[in-house]
Amino acid sequence: MPELPVVPLPASREALGSWVWAIARTYGLMPGTYLRRLGIPHRWVAEAIHRDLVIRPLPSVMGRLQADTGVAPEVLRRMTFSGLDRELEEACHYHHLPCAACVDEASRQAGRPVGLLHAWAVWRVVCPDHPPCPKPMEVADGLPLAPFYGQVRTIITFLDRAAFDPRAFEGIVGTRMAPAFTVAAFVRFVFVLNAYLSVRVTEFDEFRDLAGFRIRHAFSRNEVGEPMPLPPEERNNPAVSLVLAWQLVADPMRTLLAGLHTANPVHRKSERDAGQFMALVGLLLEFWPGEMLSLLLTGHALSRRDWSGDGVRTGLAIAATDQWSNDPSHSARLAEAQWNHTAWTRVLFSDAIRNRHAGWRSRFPIDGPFHAGFVAANTKAASLIGQARQDAWRLSSQDERTGLGRFLAKPAPPIREKHPNPRAPTPERQAPAAAPVIHHHIVQAVQFALDAQGPLPTGKLRARQRRAVLRKLSAAAVRCLNQEAWREMADAAPHRVSTSSRKTR
Repeated sequence: MPELPVVPLPASREALGSWVWAIARTYGLMPGTYLRRLGIPHRWVAEAIHRDLVIRPLPSVMGRLQADTGVAPEVLRRMTFSGLDRELEEACHYHHLPCAACVDEASRQAGRPVGLLHAWAVWRVVCPDHPPCPKPMEVADGLPLAPFYGQVRTIITFLDRAAFDPRAFEGIVGTRMAPAFTVAAFVRFVFVLNAYLSVRVTEFDEFRDLAGFRIRHAFSRNEVGEPMPLPPEERNNPAVSLVLAWQLVADPMRTLLAGLHTANPVHRKSERDAGQFMALVGLLLEFWPGEMLSLLLTGHALSRRDWSGDGVRTGLAIAATDQWSNDPSHSARLAEAQWNHTAWTRVLFSDAIRNRHAGWRSRFPIDGPFHAGFVAANTKAASLIGQARQDAWRLSSQDERTGLGRFLAKPAPPIREKHPNPRAPTPERQAPAAAPVIHHHIVQAVQFALDAQGPLPTGKLRARQRRAVLRKLSAAAVRCLNQEAWREMADAAPHRVSTSSRKTR
């Protein structure tokens, strides 16, 4: 049996800290008071306590909370990021982006303020349920947005699973290239694309879930050759960068040759197109392993043959555009794919690329939650990339403990020894014995529950009957306390809480 008679039910996708705060409010306690009951000293309760309860919570705290509330351990674990990848834990420390619409909906359904767990999920670059509207310059006129945002939801659903499954990318890129692909590396790639490349979504194939892009702006370099990020007003909606990054991983050759083009058509290419393509090459060399680049240079990919009078094309360009073979736009698509493949081949064999990308460290700094230095791919094999990133992470991580566990490595403050001959307390200094205080709202909730129940059974009850009576009393008491909390919130801040959205039965 739980030790607390009245426990608010956890809301769907609620964070552990939000639920602990709700329990404290139910009993009229300060959060720090109830946290001490869970074994968390007052000196640990800082501004980041909500984050610490979410990321790698202490087993002792979870055990005490389970004993207090009677909630199953697996339900408590789903309210935390237990088992999250260590590099993602570091990024989640610096990320908190709640969706206001989701928070309002969850609070309305629960009848109390609710904080959602996924507000700390760094891989959720946008809310899949309430994505932001794209700018007019980012999408072509008449582009269907519903299937596009359906693809966004599919990607984030995969990332929700892959964040806790290190082998999830094996089903996307294969076992050989999987060591170079983690959720942390992929999300950083999304941030890099968003900061250094601006594109326009020109089409979306609903049957194949494949978007077409055309580059609008690409980064430039300063006098010493360092890349300069785009100004904020020129950057894409994060959802656009997310879909582009996903297609460059899940279907790289088709996206690179037939789905991503420079600003001008193939018969009007200029120096601007060459600069955009070189910028794209620099970004992809940050992330793509050597095995993926080798797909552009195989014998079949470089084999040339005539294609229905369209001229001599490479085998890879023909294969990348085969799905449009019966479409009127096939000739133009094939010409674009041929131009992209030829440009890639010329760049990859150039001395400038080999000399420019000789090191391991990334040369594309970004503003965001990824503070540690990133190991770039730079044409290395996937196995070497994965090992180098693990080694760099171990070296950069000063303290392996995260969440509340970091306090365990710190010594406790010294305890002052008592004086051997303490002075006897005077009557003026003696504190009166504090009588236990029962708050009025607790008494009111208990009385409400008893009135709702009616006469209590007087005979001997079975264990199942006793649990049923306790559940009914607890539900009535929680309903009373929630109504009182909403009433107080409405009186304190009527512009924030709407009393018409109060849940009543």
